[in-house]
Amino acid sequence: MGKLVALVLLGVGLSLVGEMFSAFRERMSASREVEPVEPENCRLIEELENGSEDIDILPSGLAFISSGLKYPGLPNFAPDEPGKIFLMDLNEQNPRAQALEISGGFDKELFNPHGISIFIDKDHTVYLYVVNHPHMKSTVEIFKFEEQQRSLVYLKTIKHELLKSVNDIVVLGPEQFYATRDHYFTNSFLSLFEMILDLRWTYVLFYSPREVKVVAKGFCSANGITVSADQKYFASRMFCLRNPG
Repeated sequence: MGKLVALVLLGVGLSLVGEMFSAFRERMSASREVEPVEPENCRLIEELENGSEDIDILPSGLAFISSGLKYPGLPNFAPDEPGKIFLMDLNEQNPRAQALEISGGFDKELFNPHGISIFIDKDHTVYLYVVNHPHMKSTVEIFKFEEQQRSLVYLKTIKHELLKSVNDIVVLGPEQFYATRDHYFTNSFLSLFEMILDLRWTYVLFYSPREVKVVAKGFCSANGITVSADQKYFASRMFCLRNPG
C-alpha cells in the first residue's frame, strides 16, 4: 500500500512539474515560429562583438551602449575582459562604436555593466547611471560625461540592501531612480527554478538619498524599465503602473 501511495504522489508531482514547465515554455514563446527577415538598412556594428545590453540616447543623437555583460546562466563571449561603455553618434551616415575611457579612480577590471540611464542636469551636464555587477553583486555607478574628451569621469557608487539582482534603471533626478530586480535568487539554478514556478517575487524599487522603497511587486522577472516624460507613469516589461510618488 505504501509503494502505491508513493507512486501516486510521484505521478502527481511529475504531472505538476510538467504543467509548470509547459506554462513556462508558453510564457517564453518557446514554440513560436520565427520567420527570417532580410532588413534593408541594417549592418553589423564593429567593436560590439561582446554583445550590447542596453542603450540610451541623448537629444543630440549621441548614444551610450553597455557591452560585455557577464550574467549567471548566460553565455559569455569574453570572460576575461571587463565590460565597457561605448558611444555612437547616430547623426553620422555610418556610425562607429567608440569605447569610452573612464577616469576618476574607478576599478575598470570589475566593470560588468547592465542597464543604463542618462540624466541631464539644469546646467546641461550629462550624467550616466550604470547598473554594475562586480563579483556578481549589484551596484549603481554614477559617471559624468565629458563630451569634448569623449570620456566618463567616475563620481560615485550607490549600494543598498534592496539593490539585488538589478537589471535596469531609469533616472528621475540627481541620485533618484527606479530600478528593477529581475530575479529573487542569485543562484542560476534557483533562478531558473523560480521562473519555471512563476513565483513572481521580483519588484521595482525607488531610490533616493532620503528614501528607498519597493513601489511595485509581483513580477515574474522585472526587466527593462522606462518612465513617461512627465514622470507620472513608469513601465516595466509588459506591466504599466501608476507612479505612487
